[in-house]
Amino acid sequence: MMNHVRTFSLLLAPALLLPFVPRGDGEEIELDEAEVFIEYNSTDGDFGIQFFWDGEPWDRMKVEDHNGKTVLRVKVLKRLAKQGLTEGFFESAEPDVSVLSMEEFFERFPEGEYEFEGETLEGEELEGETEFTHVLPAPPTNLFPPDGALVDSQRERVVSCDPVTTDFEGDPLTPELYEMVLEAENGILRVLSMTVEGDDPNPSMTIPPQFLQRGIEYKLEIIVQEESGNRTIAETEFETF
Repeated sequence: MMNHVRTFSLLLAPALLLPFVPRGDGEEIELDEAEVFIEYNSTDGDFGIQFFWDGEPWDRMKVEDHNGKTVLRVKVLKRLAKQGLTEGFFESAEPDVSVLSMEEFFERFPEGEYEFEGETLEGEELEGETEFTHVLPAPPTNLFPPDGALVDSQRERVVSCDPVTTDFEGDPLTPELYEMVLEAENGILRVLSMTVEGDDPNPSMTIPPQFLQRGIEYKLEIIVQEESGNRTIAETEFETF
C-alpha cells in the first residue's frame, strides 16, 4: 500500500514517561492543526491510526485519548531541540484484519476527544484537540480500469469509481473528498494525483496520453475521506500496451 506521509527526523528521549512541566508563564497557544484518524485499505485488508499536528516550534508533545490516557509522547533532544519542530506525523503499523480485528482495534483506540499537549521552545504550553470517530467510508467499488485490464497507452484514459454513499456500517454518508492517485515505476517513480469533491456523482480523473507508456504496470489508488479525516482505500492495477 502506498502511504502519503510527511517525514522528519527526531530523537526520542530516554525518559519519555516524565510529565510535562511548562517553563513559561502559563499562556496556552493553540495548534494550527491537530488530527487523529483511521486509514483502512480495503484491498490489502489492513488498517491503522495516524496522528498529525502543526503549529509553533516545539520540543515535546503528547496525545491523550478521551479517558486521559497517553497514547503518544515525543521529545526532541540536543541540537534538534534547539531548532525545534513545527509538525509531527506518526502512522501506526497496519496489521491484517486476521491479526487484529476491527472490533479489537476500536477497543484499543476508543472514540472521543483526543487532546494534544506540548511545549514551545520558549516554554509556553501548546494545546489542540480533535474528535476521533470510528466512522469509516464504505470501500469505493467498480474501479475503472478493472484489476488486470490491458489499456491502450496511445489514448486518453479516464479512471473512475462509483460514488460512495454509505459508511462501513451501511448508514448514509457523503464523503468530504476523493483522492485519486495513479503511480507507475519504470526506473523512476511517476505519480499523478487529483482531488475530487465528495459530492461529485461521477468521481473520475482524466489521464493525459503523455503520462501513459507502453508495457508498464500502473496502480490506481482511490482514497475516500469523510469529514473526521478517516479514510478508506481501494486499489486496482492495469497494464498498458
